[in-house]
Amino acid sequence: MPIILVVDDDQQIRAWLCHILESKGYHVEQACDGEEALTILKRLEPALIVLDLFMPNVDGFEVILHLRGGAKPVKVLAMSGNPVDGYDAARTAKLFGASETMAKPFDAATFLQHVEMLLAHS
Repeated sequence: MPIILVVDDDQQIRAWLCHILESKGYHVEQACDGEEALTILKRLEPALIVLDLFMPNVDGFEVILHLRGGAKPVKVLAMSGNPVDGYDAARTAKLFGASETMAKPFDAATFLQHVEMLLAHS
């Protein structure tokens, strides 16, 4: 099964996403922010990164930029909550290199559809 890295500073959301993925048989690693994700990426090559965009320390946009410089492309499913003053975080994430975006909140079925679609096109 492919390895999926889940990165979110909200522990409840991170645990929920990991539970959904693990219940479908995926091997899941997790990070509480972009800084921890970058450390994990030094030793791990996930097939997919599920990435919150707005986090303390190193945000999701910085992680996406870091990935663009890598030798092997990694699929990124970027997630964002409510837009701030009309700022379109999803559009910016796509411009930075995210494979797909999702707006929070979302349900488990929608999340799994995005994950399976991205992994099918690996």
